[in-house]
Amino acid sequence: MFVHFSTFELEQRAKLAGDFELSTNNSMFGLDVNAETIYIYILRCNAGDRVPLSLEPSFKKISLSEAGPIDVRLTSNKVWILKEEGLIMQDLLYNDMREGSAHYYALQETFVADLLFQSPEHSADDLLWLAYSAFSSSKVEEIAPFVSSVFLHRLLSPGVHSNAVLRQTLGDYNKHFTYSEFGSFTVDGLKNEILSLFEHQGDYGSPVTILQWWKFFCTRYVNNWSKINAACGLLIDTFTGAIGLVRKSTISLCRGLEDVEHIVYGFYEEQNKIGLGSGNELDQKILFELLQCVRKVSQQLGKASSAIFYESLLRTPNISTEDIVHRFVKILETGYSSSIASMQISELGADTAWEKELSNHRNLRNFSADIFLSLQAICNKANSWGKVLDVVESYLKFLVPHKVVTNLNSEAIFHINGAAIVHTTSQIAKVMFESSLDVLMLLSYMTSISGQFLFVQKKDLFLSLLQICLSYDDISRVKLGLIPMIQEIVTEWHIIHFFGTTPSESPAIEDFSSQLSSLQIDSNADKRLWNGRLGKCEFPLAFILLWGKQSPSGALGNLSFERLPSPSSLISLSQEFTSWIIWGTSGEESSIFFSHSIGLALILLRHGQYKAAEYLLTLVDAYSHEEKVFESLQAVDGKLSTLFHLLGCCLVAQTQHGLLGPLKDRKVGEAVRFFFRAASVEGSSKSLQSLPREAGWLRIDFSGFPSTATWKLQYYQWVMQLFEQYNMSEAACQFALAALEQVDEAFGTMHSSSKESFGESVTSVKGRFWANIFKFTLDLNNYHDAYCAIISNPDEDSKHICLRRFIIVLYERGAVKMLCDGQLPLIGFVEKVERELLWKAERSDLSTKPNPFKLLYAFEMHRHNWRRAASYIYLHSVRLRAEAAVKDHQIKSLTLQERLNGLSAAINALQLVHPAYAWIDAPVEDTSIDKEKYPRKKPRMIMQEQSPNDVLPQKLQSYLDVEKLENEFVLTSAEYLLSLVNVKWTFAGSGKPSSDLIDLLVESSSYDMAFTVILRFWKGSGLKSELERVFVTIALKCCSSRPVPPLHGKYRRMHGLLLTSSEEEVVHDSFDAATTVQESTGSNHWETLEIYLDKYRAFHPRLPLTVAATLLSADPQVELPLWLVRIFKDNKNEGSFGMTGNGSSPASLFRLYVDYGRYAEATNLLVEYVESLASVRPADVIRRKRPCAVWFPYTTVERLWCLLDESIRLGHRTDQCEKLKKLLHGVLLNHLNIVSHTLTSILC
Repeated sequence: MFVHFSTFELEQRAKLAGDFELSTNNSMFGLDVNAETIYIYILRCNAGDRVPLSLEPSFKKISLSEAGPIDVRLTSNKVWILKEEGLIMQDLLYNDMREGSAHYYALQETFVADLLFQSPEHSADDLLWLAYSAFSSSKVEEIAPFVSSVFLHRLLSPGVHSNAVLRQTLGDYNKHFTYSEFGSFTVDGLKNEILSLFEHQGDYGSPVTILQWWKFFCTRYVNNWSKINAACGLLIDTFTGAIGLVRKSTISLCRGLEDVEHIVYGFYEEQNKIGLGSGNELDQKILFELLQCVRKVSQQLGKASSAIFYESLLRTPNISTEDIVHRFVKILETGYSSSIASMQISELGADTAWEKELSNHRNLRNFSADIFLSLQAICNKANSWGKVLDVVESYLKFLVPHKVVTNLNSEAIFHINGAAIVHTTSQIAKVMFESSLDVLMLLSYMTSISGQFLFVQKKDLFLSLLQICLSYDDISRVKLGLIPMIQEIVTEWHIIHFFGTTPSESPAIEDFSSQLSSLQIDSNADKRLWNGRLGKCEFPLAFILLWGKQSPSGALGNLSFERLPSPSSLISLSQEFTSWIIWGTSGEESSIFFSHSIGLALILLRHGQYKAAEYLLTLVDAYSHEEKVFESLQAVDGKLSTLFHLLGCCLVAQTQHGLLGPLKDRKVGEAVRFFFRAASVEGSSKSLQSLPREAGWLRIDFSGFPSTATWKLQYYQWVMQLFEQYNMSEAACQFALAALEQVDEAFGTMHSSSKESFGESVTSVKGRFWANIFKFTLDLNNYHDAYCAIISNPDEDSKHICLRRFIIVLYERGAVKMLCDGQLPLIGFVEKVERELLWKAERSDLSTKPNPFKLLYAFEMHRHNWRRAASYIYLHSVRLRAEAAVKDHQIKSLTLQERLNGLSAAINALQLVHPAYAWIDAPVEDTSIDKEKYPRKKPRMIMQEQSPNDVLPQKLQSYLDVEKLENEFVLTSAEYLLSLVNVKWTFAGSGKPSSDLIDLLVESSSYDMAFTVILRFWKGSGLKSELERVFVTIALKCCSSRPVPPLHGKYRRMHGLLLTSSEEEVVHDSFDAATTVQESTGSNHWETLEIYLDKYRAFHPRLPLTVAATLLSADPQVELPLWLVRIFKDNKNEGSFGMTGNGSSPASLFRLYVDYGRYAEATNLLVEYVESLASVRPADVIRRKRPCAVWFPYTTVERLWCLLDESIRLGHRTDQCEKLKKLLHGVLLNHLNIVSHTLTSILC
């Protein structure tokens, strides 16, 4: 056999010997090589002869095939012939034979082809159909990934993988990489590149398609491997006896065979030499025939069965190996199931599937008959099945990894040639694993067919009835004794093979120090070389076990390759390495190989191989479920707790290497389970104290805390901190709760001195754990659980800190509403929560979402604390008022709107209170006008002494009732409306505003707000005066013939004409530059004047008179609108005649006409009322006779008469005035006649 590794792994070339001609008895061997035959001559040396050297006839002749040798090497007793198909060794120490004794060695090419299912006896199709049988019907979708996993594992295993070959093969699929790029790939990177080739397949999810693709890919790979690694010559080290092959890019060394390998490969004559069995000839024959049956079972299942079984052990979660064995036995009994046959039809076609099914049935019949006959013959030869099982048991003991006790230190053993040792060990482990598995399948098959009958047709055409009949005791012995023994052996060799073929895990770059290391900063050469090897295919886990156990960096530079190891030394070194993996170096006689798994796991953990450590310890944990192994592990220094602890550490570490989602959650859950199991094992405190630091254990002195509860308290606390370090809050919370359960018992068992040395009281310890529980539940958004942790905390200081943190986090996450809607029972915490909310509100920006003052308002409203709710929301409005002063136009409007909402909420809250108590305290900030924008802290109240001569300041109002809040609401509304039109006015505090505010509101056309402010803050004559001012301004806006005179006030400024001469012109310096032309024409002003005059003349009856006087004074030619004239006419005293009335009466309108020279309107108005008096109905005549029933403004009439005369005299509108005078004369004459007649009637 050959072990194969690249020249990259040999950093120092061995000193190799060339052609040797060693003298033996004064003679030397010589070679004569031609294309077909090798002749060996003897060259003798005779010192006394005249001719000192003489050539004797051909000593030996070795015939070759047509293909000549690649290289030939001659040693003292052997000749080595290298050919393309293999290596031939010819022994020269046979004097009685011309040809001698020849041995054939297969080259590495055969091994690579076998592993990749390229040889005839390793059919890849068997892999697929066995995989179908191994998986249940519900897992058919996993077959394609399973098949790919088998190929990937074998393709990247040492001895098969070659960077140059794989790079060339990927290049055949148009995936090209440079040497540096390809050399930087880790195992995972290579797998991704290979699997990405499936994207070019049309149906890459079909198992058959996947298998066909892998067959083509592996065929190319094997061809490229043979070309790139073609053998060039032999090398032989005569000093050590090493034999090697020099290839184009690699080197292969020849190794010897293990004892069992002689038997497996058919060298049964070696049984007596190696001491197999008891030495009894009968036992040897029984074993020989049993091994023949084992080989038949293996051939029937195919070599793919071992690949499927091995891969099932690597699967996560593991496929049950018992199920795999059961399904394989079912195939041996009945062949493939009908479902497999139907799949073959759909995948291969009906004809091909039918032929394959016939072939399978024919092979199954032959196998069944042959195996029945063979087993029956074995039983007959042994006389009982018990004897057969004894031979099997002796053979199984020989398969167990031997314990080798050596006095050499590990450095002397492992520093000779690590690569050769690792590859030799992996090859032997593969053979042992498959041999043990074959024996397991034979025994399982025997127990399954026990009691069955089989008709066998013999050569004489007679039918024979055969039966394999094991007794109940024999079956029990197989199932309870031999099969568990084989399972343990299989597991042992599987672990060894796993270490030898599984690539190491790449180091994870997690922090800045690791990044410095990757940049080769602050790092030594050995460590950089070590990290560079990790994660590569040529650096399996076994290298870490070889070199990693000696120093953390691996000390690769200390390896010595001055001499190549001989074939026998490789076997011995491999045996020592295997013994160390399984049994360790303690030399103790223990039957439990798992006892050394802790040490192996620690080495793997030290170098960051968390997956491998987890896998190793998981296998041990699986066996710990069986009572025998469990009790043994309990007895071996309490290693079970250490195993559980390390498993938990491995699982936690893996969560930090890119795991996400359900896979990460599953790892965390398993870690929690293992940590709890570690703490529950008796004596775990002592065993865990012996762990090194890389095992994740912080050393704690338990000498003063002997109780189990104290140990668990500290251990749970440490695990809690571990999970907290990696932000696994849910798991950390579980251990915080577990630690909390141990506090009372732990302190109850402590002495007073121990309690003092502990440094904390029971209350503080509980408070600390409850605070941790609060933190973890809060991180998980479990707010109810977090609140329960707060109220359960016995430490008041810790409780207060947690409560504050709780409120802050609720604010940050937008979940603080749960404090206000009654979701949490705040019994005994209302004042504290309110105080914290207020503390948060006073120190928060008003833009915080949700608003803290609104939350306080909701908090108090929910508890029917109306006055407190009003106080907090009013405080919010006060802060908004302070901030609104410095805001720009747009933001200020939003701030004022928010302030209005706050004032409205405060008013609504106080209206729910009894009127006698509907008030709130005025905040301190509200009493000062010239205060800063917003003081972060409340100002101190400093009382200054006043001299008797000082004038006492006006007393500040200390309370606010509903009326004052409504006043502020009105003024704030006015400020808000002004801000919308970009007019600046600021509310300066409580009290009545100045008239300037009314002017600004009117100028901005905010009439409703102007009237609201007037009616709210002015009474009596002041109210009438302000109303007149407003209506004068509105009336002036209705006039189109003159500009509106500016109102007086410090906020007043000049504006352009409200009415323009052109409809296209726009007043640019008005309040709103976007005012439409229609609004500037004054048409809407008349409507506004009519609406508001009709609405507010009840507050001041003379308002129509003021409006009419304003209009007439503004434009002497204007005609008063009909609705305004109707107000005068309709406003006369009921039951009277003439022009009498209150306020705006017809008489007052008549006077206005006269005062402003509207003689025609005045005359027509007088004529109208005089004629109405004359046309009174007969029923109203008696009313006209009452005293003062008829009244006209006679003085004004006389004045009108005089004015008409003066106009005629002056020549102004003479004709019109004469007509009016004549009309007035007639009306007055008629009126006098009516009055005279009325007086006469009264006197009579």
